[in-house]
Amino acid sequence: MKRRQFTKLACLGAGLVPLLSGCESAVKSSPLASKAAVVRKDLSLKKAEAEAFALKTHQEFMTVKDFKMEGNEQIAMLLYPKFTALDLVGPQFLFASLMGAKIYLVSPTDDLTPVMSDTGLAIVPTHTQSECPDNLDLLFLPGGATGTLKAMQNPQFIDFIKTKAATAKYVTSVCTGSLLLGKAGLLKGKKATSHWVTLDLLSNFGATPVKDRVVWDGNVITGAGVTAGLDFGLEVLAALRGKAYAQATQLQVEYDPQPPFDSGSPDKADVRIKNALQGMFAPLHVELEAEI
Repeated sequence: MKRRQFTKLACLGAGLVPLLSGCESAVKSSPLASKAAVVRKDLSLKKAEAEAFALKTHQEFMTVKDFKMEGNEQIAMLLYPKFTALDLVGPQFLFASLMGAKIYLVSPTDDLTPVMSDTGLAIVPTHTQSECPDNLDLLFLPGGATGTLKAMQNPQFIDFIKTKAATAKYVTSVCTGSLLLGKAGLLKGKKATSHWVTLDLLSNFGATPVKDRVVWDGNVITGAGVTAGLDFGLEVLAALRGKAYAQATQLQVEYDPQPPFDSGSPDKADVRIKNALQGMFAPLHVELEAEI
């Protein structure tokens, strides 16, 4: 750049300084800027009020009897190919609300390869079987269809269930996960439930089938089919942290079921629909029974 051009550019720049300064002052004093300042101040006040309200309500909540905010529970949820995703995801969401608890999504293999559910939703394990601790607070088995059948045919998997159940505080399942508990010899003399299609098979394990959403017998807790996992999870939360903790979590997830059809039980569904589903699962029922 020539010296004369540089001089002109410098003069031009110097001439813009007061202009830019004036623009900045004009922006600061504009109605829009003033409004923004008011909004920021109002937001700051509202945030302070919200934080004060949160603290007050938290302190009130902490006065509830039989309530425990934090803990250190160890919860192992076992994965296997073709399990039913909702059997696991519903309870897992609720267990994840337990402040301080550690949840282990345990792989059926020696690595952390994603495990495909029966609907195509893959879950990434967090730990291998060798990393799963002993003395669990809760051992959990989801159910499935052909996936449960294959898992019942896997002696190493069944042995792993037996080993971890021996020192677990609670041994639990949802849906046909109870068949895996039965295969592991954990339901003898126990009351238990399962998906309605396979409920009758529990007696072959020496268990007493009970047609309830959630069934407790000693340290064994079993949930009925799929969506019963939410009822199951809330009852477990109440046992671990108190009724108020479970109620607060239920409200958080807005679990207030109002199904569009009254067809969620074989006792309520149209007999043609019930029979069609039983017919659909009949071949699988035979194969599952053969594994008992």
